[in-house]
Amino acid sequence: MADSDTGRQALSTIIDNNLGVFTDGRATTGQGPALDLIAPANGELIGTINEASEDQLDAAVASARRTFREASWAEDGDQRVQVLRRLADLVIDNAEQIAYLDGIEAGKVFAGSVAEDVEDVAANLRYCADLISRDDGRHLQGPDGWGWVRSVPIGIVGAILPWNYPIAMLGWKVAPALAAGNAMIIKPSEDSTLSALHFAGLAKEAGVPDGLFHVLIGTGANIGAVMGLHPDIDVLTFTGSGPVGRSFLESSARSNLKKVSLELGGRAAYIVDAEFASDFDAIAADIAGAAFGTSGQNCTAASRVIVVGDDDARFDEFRTALISAAEAVTVGDPFADGTDIGPVINVKARDRITAWVDEAVGKGARILNTRAEVPTAGTWYPPTVIEGVPDDSELGRGEIFGPLTQLLRRSTRAEAVAAINDEPFGLASSVWCEDLGTAKWWADRIRVGTLAINGYSEGTAATPFGGHRQSGFWGRDNGPEALDTYQETMTVWIAPN
Repeated sequence: MADSDTGRQALSTIIDNNLGVFTDGRATTGQGPALDLIAPANGELIGTINEASEDQLDAAVASARRTFREASWAEDGDQRVQVLRRLADLVIDNAEQIAYLDGIEAGKVFAGSVAEDVEDVAANLRYCADLISRDDGRHLQGPDGWGWVRSVPIGIVGAILPWNYPIAMLGWKVAPALAAGNAMIIKPSEDSTLSALHFAGLAKEAGVPDGLFHVLIGTGANIGAVMGLHPDIDVLTFTGSGPVGRSFLESSARSNLKKVSLELGGRAAYIVDAEFASDFDAIAADIAGAAFGTSGQNCTAASRVIVVGDDDARFDEFRTALISAAEAVTVGDPFADGTDIGPVINVKARDRITAWVDEAVGKGARILNTRAEVPTAGTWYPPTVIEGVPDDSELGRGEIFGPLTQLLRRSTRAEAVAAINDEPFGLASSVWCEDLGTAKWWADRIRVGTLAINGYSEGTAATPFGGHRQSGFWGRDNGPEALDTYQETMTVWIAPN
């Protein structure tokens, strides 16, 4: 059993003192409505903290603007590099506290959070520090003069975070935005507030200037909507649902034409090219991690498995392997050793998943695996493999965002490509194909932001992440492309004498 005295202490500091706002270098109490924090593992109340008020948001934005103009942060690249590297070290030093907070509030598996999510934050901070440490601009000259093109920070970045990867998604936004020289206003999801508040204290400890980095707790309908309309926020970056993302584009048009970068989820497929797949057990195990990890609450989760080929015996063999892999997933206490997945985030999510599956089954779909027993307290849903889902069902056309994957079959590779490219979503997918030439054929035809070959992956801190079609709008997380979201180019041209 994972246990964390320091994690409980971090939780107590926030809850007992009602510290739902971090602004001007200190934690304070929100002046807005009370927000109950519920543990998805058991449905119990973690505590109550007050949201920020609109006045507190205005004050934070004004402070960020003032600090951005007056502090040396935007111009002193060496300072930013040093602070980001110190912050990365502090994040690793606080891995247990961060993972505990995300485990309690968002149901994240403690061990996985320590090993993956926290490490990812540090990797992004260090990668972005390295990027700016070697940026010397682009120099040009000609008969009409000489000059250079430099990247400059945009100003005030508003970041609205999702709940499924609370600390990891914070790192994806914070590392490039601070590296580029901006000030930041962070609004975590109301379902996963705690690790962002703890991180804010680490940012101060690392040397981020007071007034440059703010965290405000609040609902999307309150603080989030106001951020979208705020006339002095220059960039808004959002990871979440399509309808909310579209509302931010409307808010931009109605306010100051702020830049808006959206990552809006997807309906990822995992294609198994049966002609070039040798070990179905290994492939099925990889799919189980891709489909059920984080209880399927991942925008790149393998919510559809498409087997390509007409060999009935091979298809039956793969089906058996996939069922066995799903039944091997351990569902349980996020803090227990050996747990693979915990609960889904809340009652609303569990009930929606249940309703979608019940509708599909009512229309003829079949659940293939023996589903795990899950606790009655809290918000749990068992790993599920389902076949024969009708296209006219919610499950047949929507993003399930739960621990479920559909098994489908296509005769030809072209049909499988169409199943991905003809979707409105285009964030990510995977292909298992052990023939190099055919793997390139797949890569040349599938149109998604990230395509993983022979193993589920979202890439690294150095690879851009974002979607095609309705899975995203302008900008990328990760990679050098992430800096572009938070910078503008400026040309300096000097005429000859």
